[in-house]
Amino acid sequence: MDRQSLALLLPALAACFVDYGDVLPSTYSAGHTHVLGNGGPYGNQTITLSPDTPVLTIDYGAEVAGFPFFEVQNKSAATQIEVKYAEDFTAFDNPYSDRPWIFSNGLSNSFRTETFNLTGAGRQQSFFVQGGQRLKLTSDNKPAAAFTGRLDTSSDLYNKIWDLGPRVVQAACIDAGNASSTWETTPEGALIRGQQTAQSSNGSKFANYTLSFMTKIVRGGTGWRLASGSVAVPRGHILYMTSEYPEATIFVNTNRTLVPPNTLIYNYGYSIVNQSTLTTGWNQQIPIHVTIQENVWYNISTTLTPTSINVSLDSQLIASISQDESIALSDQGASYLGTSSTTGGTFGFGPWADQVAYYKDVLVTAQNGSVLYSNQLTSNDTLAEYNVAELDASVCLDGAKRDRLVWAGDFYHTTRVLGSSTARWDYILGSIDYVLSYQRKPGQSTAGFVPISAALGSRLEYADALAGSGFPALVDYQDLFLAAIEHYFLATADIEGLRPKWEQIKLLFEERMKYIDPYSGLMAAEDAFYFLGPVNGSAVTGLAAYAYKSLIPLAEALNDTATATTLSETSNDLIENLNSKLWNASAGVYAYSLEQPGDFSFTGIAWGILAGASNSSQAASSIARLPELRLGVRYKTSTVDESTNTTQLSPNTGGFLLEALFKAERDLGVKNLTVAKSMLDDLWSNMVTCDEYHSGASWEYEYPDGRPGIDLFTSLAHPWGAAPTYVLPEYVLGVTALTPGFRTWSFEPLIGSLGLKEANGTTWTLSGPIVAGWKIVDGIAVVSATAPNGTTGVLVLPDGASKRRIELPSGCDTQIRAHTW
Repeated sequence: MDRQSLALLLPALAACFVDYGDVLPSTYSAGHTHVLGNGGPYGNQTITLSPDTPVLTIDYGAEVAGFPFFEVQNKSAATQIEVKYAEDFTAFDNPYSDRPWIFSNGLSNSFRTETFNLTGAGRQQSFFVQGGQRLKLTSDNKPAAAFTGRLDTSSDLYNKIWDLGPRVVQAACIDAGNASSTWETTPEGALIRGQQTAQSSNGSKFANYTLSFMTKIVRGGTGWRLASGSVAVPRGHILYMTSEYPEATIFVNTNRTLVPPNTLIYNYGYSIVNQSTLTTGWNQQIPIHVTIQENVWYNISTTLTPTSINVSLDSQLIASISQDESIALSDQGASYLGTSSTTGGTFGFGPWADQVAYYKDVLVTAQNGSVLYSNQLTSNDTLAEYNVAELDASVCLDGAKRDRLVWAGDFYHTTRVLGSSTARWDYILGSIDYVLSYQRKPGQSTAGFVPISAALGSRLEYADALAGSGFPALVDYQDLFLAAIEHYFLATADIEGLRPKWEQIKLLFEERMKYIDPYSGLMAAEDAFYFLGPVNGSAVTGLAAYAYKSLIPLAEALNDTATATTLSETSNDLIENLNSKLWNASAGVYAYSLEQPGDFSFTGIAWGILAGASNSSQAASSIARLPELRLGVRYKTSTVDESTNTTQLSPNTGGFLLEALFKAERDLGVKNLTVAKSMLDDLWSNMVTCDEYHSGASWEYEYPDGRPGIDLFTSLAHPWGAAPTYVLPEYVLGVTALTPGFRTWSFEPLIGSLGLKEANGTTWTLSGPIVAGWKIVDGIAVVSATAPNGTTGVLVLPDGASKRRIELPSGCDTQIRAHTW
């Protein structure tokens, strides 16, 4: 058999509700190894692979997503092709490329390597979506210049940094129907191709049980999981049983070291391989002393006891695995991902990479023999139970290839990036609807909270089963979600779209008020874990004050004056306590927390400014402390963080700081954009200048040396890293909404900031685009703006120690030549 190896990136779209067409690569190279940057342009021509030229590298130039496909014209021998997908070029040196993605199923391929057996001419297409790779579409693929929201400056670097936003939201946001089920239900049972296991929503409360099912291996092996403490996040005992690997069906590149033939493979954790931050236990390989044939039905039974996992094949015990490994590892996972019991939790199914198997007649029994669960796995209703139903909402994910979940807090950045570029408000409202639909109901613990990372593929009847998936964790994500809702309202004035959700929004706010410490008046609560900083800390308190203040216009538009008053009073109280309890006058900065008054964070500084807590002198002295956090290409979040070459530097939290620095310049008169410029020039610049890692989209993390910050696991298409896409238009260009829907708006350009000589752009409004710009010509600033009909703008320019305001009438073009700059 002639094996060809491909380093191939070929996303395409098949059978989705929204067809964005096929996307072809921009360049390619063929040779003995993968090559970056030396290929020729691709023009839909035929490429011949042979033993002399076995490797084809295909480059799209930027992030794309969809169903990989290629056309086979002819072949001279039996051929198998190994395909690797990657966001960055360095992943091709790794046998698994830049995955597997093992944190959830995600309605996509869990693996970044895939093998095709070429049986003849014609189109060869993957069954799975590949969420994101550089190297037709389930997402749009327009150039940045095609959108209503646009920014062009005199800096090519800053233009490319702004472009990261439109690219990333195109890849990370998905239309309803464009993420199909990863399972197929048939009269024979569920046909499941190699993927991360998907767990039943009906087994969360089971413990010390026996799981039995029938399975027929189509190729390679079969896999299952038990005692997963979470439905959405697969953990617990993972087992795979491999076939004899008949030559007629097995792929020649099968990893026989990891998954030997006729073997039971066991591990405890996420998977049988490690993936950066998702570490797992050690693999146990247990030979099976019978021949496991393909296309033969077997009954597998697995019993959980406090001391062992006992596996039987057709009623014959083939393994008794000690619980020692699982007991040692069970407490090492984050508690918010589910229970750490080694005998309790749900079960799931999914073969390893390139394996295919049928499953049917699932039976779960208790220790006393009573039936807890049964399912033939032949009904389409099964798909929702296992959280693999076709996506039924248009939503934005945390990342294109990875974190294919609707993270409520990270959605804050996504909302603003969409509003400043693609104006796909259906994605924003769809995400708000989706997250709120799984909100905790009154009477339940944490009533009002929304899931921090809503999984794809489920349905509302299983909402209670998903309740353990992160509701009490990352509590500040609840506030970021509230702030995202208000930014949507500020941009669109969509009162009718949000009216049906107002009671749910209020319920979330009311639950969050319970987390205010009655003694300190700061954000706290027992057993609460925050993302941006500790309890009774400056960051989480400032964010809460900001979020609740931002909701006031929505409450007023709905004539809910009582809630508007409560929001205002709560926000003001938080600000007052932030200043009285955490402002360290001698240090000139907000304290990290009550327990760590000598430390500080840039998230505390940022949210103090954004919430309106900081006055001019406080902002100036705080910003002056930021150089102490400098680490490599950027700034670590706090003085508490270690200073190492593997410290993760976050464009997410850095985005909050970036806006705060510009707000301090514009609103508080703090003339210090040195740190803001260094963040753009030293952090975000790496995303557009480092070709081997360049995806055209914003990254999740960076290391101090500028490389992606979780190695190959890093998402290189993460909307949370695209803050410049909304910060630069709102501050450098200077267009912001004063009232919802841009009925009134401000044009307050920071002329000459960042060393720029010119900035032009458009901002979407319901009434049409606001077109604005400024440029410096021979030392004179020329400022122009067009106000759409139905809106009124105000141009704000510095005038000595004060500001000069000039009305921009509806439907009019205005140009002003300002004083020497």
